[in-house]
Amino acid sequence: ALWDIFRREDVPKLQEYLKRHWKEFRHFDNEPLDYMDHPIHDQTMFLSMDHKKKLKEEFGIEPWTFEQHTGEAVFIPAGCPHQVRNLKSCIKVALDFVSPENVQHCLRLTEEFRLLPKNHRAKEDKLEVKKMMLYAVSAANKELRSLVSKSKESGVEFSNIHSQGSEDFERIADDGK
Repeated sequence: ALWDIFRREDVPKLQEYLKRHWKEFRHFDNEPLDYMDHPIHDQTMFLSMDHKKKLKEEFGIEPWTFEQHTGEAVFIPAGCPHQVRNLKSCIKVALDFVSPENVQHCLRLTEEFRLLPKNHRAKEDKLEVKKMMLYAVSAANKELRSLVSKSKESGVEFSNIHSQGSEDFERIADDGK
């Protein structure tokens, strides 16, 4: 497979390029695109070599381009637009992973998805970042309760920390509803 992955810092320029040139792109049956809701999330435009060249000339950006071989995996950092062209028949296996370092990028994507039209194919929140955050806070609160309980047994008092943690958890849980 031939991959192009763009830096997330280049997303505004990539979006501007696609908005400017979207009428030049074609569907598989060579029909022009009828409309564009979102230049990236629509997933209807594939940048040819000519378009990648124009993108570099007009906006000074270019993707990381590489070929993936049998048995290799590709990691795409959160918020990095990408396109792939299969060079042979293949089976795709994908897994979404949210690392603590990229939560803010995943939340931005979740917000972008939320703003898409109701029937848009990318509307579904596949990452469920807010649920993951709520689960992480819940697990941390459970661990904190355990530590407080153990500290009481050993004569150390951490009740103020525990009550503040519980208040913060309840506030976050309410915000997530």
